[in-house]
Amino acid sequence: MRRKLLLWSVLLIAGFLIGLILQYVRLQQVQEELSASKKQLGSCQFGEQLSQLRDTATTMFLEVIQKNYGRAGEHSKQFFDQAQRIVSSTEDPALRTLLRDILGNRDQITADLAKGDPAALSETQLVLSKLEQAAKH
Repeated sequence: MRRKLLLWSVLLIAGFLIGLILQYVRLQQVQEELSASKKQLGSCQFGEQLSQLRDTATTMFLEVIQKNYGRAGEHSKQFFDQAQRIVSSTEDPALRTLLRDILGNRDQITADLAKGDPAALSETQLVLSKLEQAAKH
């Protein structure tokens, strides 16, 4: 009788340990999947931010083409604010360098738009072409 009780106890503990190990392995797999999903989500969110940045730059460019310098100025403020947020949040050094270069033109573009200077067209076109080239890489 004692031997049966000991055998059942050992089997119960062994079953518990096997179940625990299986759950632990499954937990590790799920955590890896979650980590991969988080990375993919971050990449998609980052891609969306870049798309919005390009959209804003394109809208600014179109307003400059139509000589709506006031509206282009509003879009330029939005564009440069978005670019600044991306610079502070990105881990990609090439993109950070590109956006810092673009942000270096902020004062000139803003001033030209405020004055209604047609030179703003070439400056905004340059910004847009740099963003498009970055998007292709």
